[in-house]
Amino acid sequence: MTDPLFSPFCLGPLTLANRIVCLPMYLAYPDPDHEVNSLMLDYYSEMADSGAGMVVVENVPVEPCGLGNPRTLLISEDRFIPGLARLAKAIKARGVPAVLQLHHAGRHAKRADRIAPSAVETWGVTPKVMDQADIDRVVAAFAAGARRAKEAGFDAVELHGGMGYLLTQFLSARTNLRHDGYGGELANRMRFPLEVFAAVRAAVGDGFPVGYRFLADEYVPGGLTLDETRPFALELARAGATY
Repeated sequence: MTDPLFSPFCLGPLTLANRIVCLPMYLAYPDPDHEVNSLMLDYYSEMADSGAGMVVVENVPVEPCGLGNPRTLLISEDRFIPGLARLAKAIKARGVPAVLQLHHAGRHAKRADRIAPSAVETWGVTPKVMDQADIDRVVAAFAAGARRAKEAGFDAVELHGGMGYLLTQFLSARTNLRHDGYGGELANRMRFPLEVFAAVRAAVGDGFPVGYRFLADEYVPGGLTLDETRPFALELARAGATY
């Protein structure tokens, strides 16, 4: 009997050679210009040669104020598409699907202009509370980033909804202290990440895979637990998440 771990696996329209995935580990390899460089190409080419069934490229912020580190790729403008296309091509040349993780660090951004759902102090800095204009801009930035990733030749995109970053900051009552339609009860706290997902899905079309890196339990007082993330997972599935 063949071990399922090493058997071909269908992920939406993608066929993976096995169920092993190169996860999006942050490397700090890009130069301060946020462009793909030879070090990035060498690393991800080696990962694609490793035998993994799929390679997910580390977090790529959709706008500059979402940068978690100055040495990070960006996908906030069309000028980044050619470099990202080189990266996608290097991975796919090995016969492996290439996935790009779209990201916004929110209150964890290493920026003076960091934004967040609420004024929760982080590393001694209180972020700007996002108003409706900020929310609309970030939703549009995720959608534009997904379009650019598809145009660059990636086979799928993944939304970074883990590790306490912006999507999770809205979802968690620990970091979302809002009293408007984006805060309070779980249905409201789910609204922003679901709006981001819907905008991304619309930008790339139904046939293009969209995944979601998921945080099931924060394991901190007042944080997310399975009682809240189970229904959120069901909402993502209903919205058409590939994984």
